[in-house]
Amino acid sequence: MAHAGGTGYDNREIVMKYIHYKLSQRGYESPPPRPRPGVSSPRPPRRDFAEMSSQLHLTPFTARGRFATVVEELFRDGVNWGRIVAFFEFGGVMCVESVNREMSPLVDSIALWMTEYLNRHLHAWIQDNGGWVGARLGV
Repeated sequence: MAHAGGTGYDNREIVMKYIHYKLSQRGYESPPPRPRPGVSSPRPPRRDFAEMSSQLHLTPFTARGRFATVVEELFRDGVNWGRIVAFFEFGGVMCVESVNREMSPLVDSIALWMTEYLNRHLHAWIQDNGGWVGARLGV
């Protein structure tokens, strides 16, 4: 992974790899192809994330607000590694649901929002707590 100015891993790269992983688990390409008019894409099974994604009510107009609301609530009482994992899982669920609902252009936006949030709000905490390597080692 690329290092950002010697201070740690590149958050954008981490976000993109995670989103690719989540989409590939569901049988999607990453980045997903843009839908062509009149062509439907196969849908993967929606087992474990069905309940969460059905509550999102995602549209291109509501996605940013839903993301901000959930993330604000997630970190309301502070930051820890468990909440950072939940942050990634939530972003992944949003991306999968966007592709499921034929709104694949939202994937790029969600990746951007995740990266911006990591850079602005979580980067210092991550560095102070061992960085991404520390997370892997359970520091």
